[in-house]
Amino acid sequence: MTAALAVDAGLETFLARERARVNAALAEVVDAIAADAPAWLATPMRYALETPGKRLRPILCAAAWRAIRGAEAPDGVYRLACALEVVHTYSLVHDDLPSMDDDALRRGRPTVHTVHGVHPAMVAGAALIPAAARVLDDAARSLELGAETRRALIAELCRAGGAAGMVGGQLMDLEGEAKELNAEALEAIHRRKTGALLAASLRLGGIAAGAGDVALAALSEYGQDLGLAFQIVDDVLDVTGSADQLGKTAGKDASAGKTTYPALYGLEGARARAAHYVAAAVAALRDGGVASEPLEAVARYVLERRH
Repeated sequence: MTAALAVDAGLETFLARERARVNAALAEVVDAIAADAPAWLATPMRYALETPGKRLRPILCAAAWRAIRGAEAPDGVYRLACALEVVHTYSLVHDDLPSMDDDALRRGRPTVHTVHGVHPAMVAGAALIPAAARVLDDAARSLELGAETRRALIAELCRAGGAAGMVGGQLMDLEGEAKELNAEALEAIHRRKTGALLAASLRLGGIAAGAGDVALAALSEYGQDLGLAFQIVDDVLDVTGSADQLGKTAGKDASAGKTTYPALYGLEGARARAAHYVAAAVAALRDGGVASEPLEAVARYVLERRH
């Protein structure tokens, strides 16, 4: 079944299919990562990576590859996409630490530090960063990508996950606690904290598939806009959802004194902003000549999700 047909049969069917492929690839990746680590470190790393999740970033990566190539993605693309999940997982492990968000629940089960201790969680999270680079390079080699392309992939992942992207956005978010931020400042935080790695998910898939500059720019813009929509919906769900629905503690933003989109715009205004960015994401694809029903469907999923 092609991706387009899967989407026609229902978005949930498509996402379940893709999530299963990501999880199969991730199981291989986790075994390889754990094999190189001492048991005291491998155990929390494995716990973190095996925690069930949406796997949105790897799914986007594979969908971008498919959009450029017009063919089903081979297993190597899913292993390559797992590098994004490894980086994302590291960020969650560290976000949940007592010195950060101090959360006891993530993806429906106890956080890594509550099960394995703070210090093992800190080290396990840090160890996932170089592990992601190795996962990416090994997968790129299995796809017989050239050295220049492999370097571009590694640079993209490091840029999105580092000071100019996710980590920088996380620091800005922490510094913004208990401050009244305006819309421009809030968007700047989330373009880095959430948008950078989501955009990189699309760019990694595009680069691996040999996308041209115009298509790559369209994928990048789609990812940035989708990242903002995702964050806005996250903010809304933090207000309207329960811990059982979300798989994490609800109401954390308000208790931390964070400026959120509902705080700035109200719930309906925030939902309208999310819809605006989803429409912009889809328009970016179409304007860039990237025809992808799966990517357009995922954009709608981000807007309509309940957890």
